[in-house]
Amino acid sequence: MFLHHTMTDSEILRTCEGCESPHLRLVSDRLRDRVQDLREIHKLALRVGASFDAADIRKTAATITALSGDK
Repeated sequence: MFLHHTMTDSEILRTCEGCESPHLRLVSDRLRDRVQDLREIHKLALRVGASFDAADIRKTAATITALSGDK
């Protein structure tokens, strides 16, 4: 039995490359989507740190909150 819940994200992605199992492909796809969200959060966090505009900080913080929520 494949115990993906005990593996790290990178192990799952590496194991799922070329996999034909629909379940494992779903896990792999979700992890890829999450990595993209984390990249966007990082970019937005850098923007907040450099901003002096309160409205921009609130808007960016709301976007970060939305991206970091459960999907």
